[in-house]
Amino acid sequence: MTAGDPFAGVVRQRSQLGQAMIQVEVAAAAPAAKESWMIDLLHSLRQLEIAFNNHIVEVQSPLGLLDRIVDQAPRLQRAVEATRDEHEAIAESIGAALAMMESEGAADRRDELRDTVMGVLLALARHRQKGADLIYEAYDVDIGGY
Repeated sequence: MTAGDPFAGVVRQRSQLGQAMIQVEVAAAAPAAKESWMIDLLHSLRQLEIAFNNHIVEVQSPLGLLDRIVDQAPRLQRAVEATRDEHEAIAESIGAALAMMESEGAADRRDELRDTVMGVLLALARHRQKGADLIYEAYDVDIGGY
């Protein structure tokens, strides 16, 4: 991707989101009995929330990627709408995971917390795959697995 590439911002943000996902997975996979497990997981999940919010801003802004996809390939309007809906659902699931982690007694529900966080990561992984497919459908461009 070059500086003048219309996908440069999307690829950069996609990479940042992928890195945030890796950090959450690393924190979640650490031994739950470790004293800093909750703190590390909470911190990484907050960073993931920021990265995902940045992703939403990048692709949903006026004349952002999703608008450009519909302009380029109107047949993909439903897929774009589904992506917007997915953004809302994933943002809510990240918020719910954060609320669960910050709730009283959370330390006693470490297995449930880990399962919830891993569910968020699975939803994000699928979302990223669908996003790559959507861009490929519209532009015949492979943005890579960043």
